[in-house]
Amino acid sequence: MKHILPILMILLLSQQAVNSQTIDTVSTGAGYANQVWYSLANDEQGSAPKTNWDIAFDATPFGAALLANTITGTTVWVYAAGDTADWSTLDTAGLSTWTKYYNSDTTWSIGAFNQGASSTFDMGWGIYSSITHYVTGDSIYVVKLANNTYRKLWIMQLANGAYQFRYATLDNSSDQIVSLDKINYPGKNFAYYSMQNNAALDREPVNTNWDLQFSQYTAFIPSPYTVTGVISNIGVTVAQAMPVNVNTTLWTNYSFVTAINEIGYDWKTLNMSTFTFDITDSLVYFVQTQTGDIWKVIFTGFGGSANGNYIFSKELISLAGTSEQEQASFIEIYPNPANENATITYSTKANEEVLITVTDLTGKIYYQQQQSDNAGLQQCALSTSEWATGMYIVTLQSEGKVQSKKLIVQ
Repeated sequence: MKHILPILMILLLSQQAVNSQTIDTVSTGAGYANQVWYSLANDEQGSAPKTNWDIAFDATPFGAALLANTITGTTVWVYAAGDTADWSTLDTAGLSTWTKYYNSDTTWSIGAFNQGASSTFDMGWGIYSSITHYVTGDSIYVVKLANNTYRKLWIMQLANGAYQFRYATLDNSSDQIVSLDKINYPGKNFAYYSMQNNAALDREPVNTNWDLQFSQYTAFIPSPYTVTGVISNIGVTVAQAMPVNVNTTLWTNYSFVTAINEIGYDWKTLNMSTFTFDITDSLVYFVQTQTGDIWKVIFTGFGGSANGNYIFSKELISLAGTSEQEQASFIEIYPNPANENATITYSTKANEEVLITVTDLTGKIYYQQQQSDNAGLQQCALSTSEWATGMYIVTLQSEGKVQSKKLIVQ
């Protein structure tokens, strides 16, 4: 028996990366002042003021998306009465009746300046040439900035990885042409620009370093409306499960989608009696990262505009590279900590032999049972009322694989 403790401790440590729940808080500040980029594995990766940019230029190798900072009041109209030849003579008569353009709330690849595209090679703001591989701008935009001043904007070209764009006040003063090269933003989704300050900005972390952005964005419910929530990175997919038992539901029963707003804003509602936020019950998000790891995320609190705090639990439930059965086998122990009883939930293949063992940290066995079950979700009930207060280790062994998890008895 003297070797059991080291072996169990090794198993415990190897499993802490999976099935280890963490409570975290992400703060965007009072008035939702910041955008925060977050890694489920490594926590916050960066933040930046939501107000310090006006336009975001796609910095990925083959992208041509252009976003507008609509959450600060930036408004985009396309000049429909003419084309780029009218740069100097643009007439804004009737501007209030023009169609406003917004970023998509389901994908990063369609920004306000990409709306209205009519064909495969139409980027909205310009036309792609399959011969030169350039995008040549064919539209003039009127942009109302957050400081209530106006600019006209022409995205002239995207060539060899560099954008060239022109902007000026409506009376043609402060006319300037700017070049912004993707090469200066390696690994980033977007390069940012402030027309208010005439400055390019490097605001966000490298794409592979974050999974979720905590921010405000424009949603369509059904009219455009600024909401506060969570949107996912390129290459990150999300599955929503509701209403479910948050402790036992399996991610394998749900479909992952690429829509960046799958988490979104509606996991909370404003209580009009208390002017605080109620969190939707029985709701779980499963987030699959770019590397294929799967995390379980459950929101538990929201501070509103007073502090911009998002409170949630996160748990790594699947490591990339393992088989589906390995990913789903050990699901949950509930309640944990336990008082008089606990239930082990796990999944099996048909006729799979499973040995369940519970020991304390000295290696003393408190429970051991061999089970052979049909395929699917299984449960094993433990009576812990006579067990001493402290930590125990629950181990599942099947087909040469071993998984362990902590159980606290109080």
